[in-house]
Amino acid sequence: MRPEFIAERKQALQEYINAVLMNPILASSLPAKRFVDPESYSQSFHDHAVQNAMLCLRNDTTWSLGGSMGAIGWRLRKHYFKVTTKPPEKSSNKQLVKSGSQTHQSKHFAAGSSNGSGHSIDAGTLDPGSEVVAEWLEYGPDKFIDEKEIGGIMKSLMGLQHPHIEPVLLAAHTENGCLVIRKFHKHGTLKDVLCMAANPKNTFLSKYGNPKGRTALSMKQVATYGKQILEALIFLHSKGYAYGHLHSGNIVIVDDCVKLLDIENFLLGVPAFYRPFFMQHSKIHAIETIDVYCFGHVLFEMAMGYPLQESVVRQITECPEALKCLLESILSKEACKAGLPTLEQLLGHRFFLQYASTESAGAAANAEKPYFKLSLNAKELLKQAAIKSENRLRDEQKSVKNQKRIVRVQELMSSEEEKRKSKQKAVSYPKPKARTLHVV
Repeated sequence: MRPEFIAERKQALQEYINAVLMNPILASSLPAKRFVDPESYSQSFHDHAVQNAMLCLRNDTTWSLGGSMGAIGWRLRKHYFKVTTKPPEKSSNKQLVKSGSQTHQSKHFAAGSSNGSGHSIDAGTLDPGSEVVAEWLEYGPDKFIDEKEIGGIMKSLMGLQHPHIEPVLLAAHTENGCLVIRKFHKHGTLKDVLCMAANPKNTFLSKYGNPKGRTALSMKQVATYGKQILEALIFLHSKGYAYGHLHSGNIVIVDDCVKLLDIENFLLGVPAFYRPFFMQHSKIHAIETIDVYCFGHVLFEMAMGYPLQESVVRQITECPEALKCLLESILSKEACKAGLPTLEQLLGHRFFLQYASTESAGAAANAEKPYFKLSLNAKELLKQAAIKSENRLRDEQKSVKNQKRIVRVQELMSSEEEKRKSKQKAVSYPKPKARTLHVV
């Protein structure tokens, strides 16, 4: 084959892969990852997850691991299991338990542990018929806190209470990852609502890859839920804890009240859902800025009924002027270059003042007083972890910028070469005159 043809096909394939990986749903799928990096994704993630989940619960006196719930989430290294409560007579005081094994250590923080304020969450307080789910997740590349320190922070997460954050019933970790147990909501997440998913227990790709229908929320709902999300984010940041994993799949709506899920993800150092997007913008590297950017995507999806499939929004139509202004302040190309607003600035935006309801939020606040206590040492560890995570993101952003520069140079060189060839073909040389041979 001609070298030019091979080079052309390689460039077209790279452009195709880049387009696929820009879609968060496709980029997170196992077939796409195995195509790009077959060696790293050839193992059986499920078997590894079952072993670790059983290890985490082997000394627990309250919860028993059931069967797998399938790939209902987008992470390859996150697995969901059914769990049941053990008979009451087998339960003991649910305090901190450490396994005696030195080779496979696991630490458990059970739901009955006091949070220091006199409050505790007990499995017996769950509504009759409530489903509970266990989620096993491996540590990610941004895990910068040692296992021995993670235990204390997880205990604080166990005691976290906020009207817009889903409580954790149990958290257990090993040297490989973490197992978290929380309530499973039968109506699914906000993404299930927007995609009109009939069964939230179906696989991630079947629910969201090509949904049969989509629905948008009313402006009142968008503003009310958006305001509640901001209140939860501001609360976490005020306590020195970053969220960093906001997307519609990490939000449930209960009685017109938002509940954020997976608050432990930052501690475990796993990548965010929108990382392929904000990695393209060097101004989006701080922890709070990441939450603001992700909030913009969630707000867009709630209002439009479909997710934004690009890192920036190009044109916003069919929405109130106040919402358009708010979205452009976060997702426009100009905003991503100049800098995004803070969470506090967003909360004071006129869109929420005009459309948000205050009744349900006030009732939730009265029902549950926010509480989250972290030690000074834990706050310092989280601060240092955030700095290291931001530095790693900056390095990746520089790499992406350099790659884009190289691609642009190659495209210019290829364009110049094509022009040169076309000019050569266009040049017409005069035909030589016929010569007559005279024989003497």
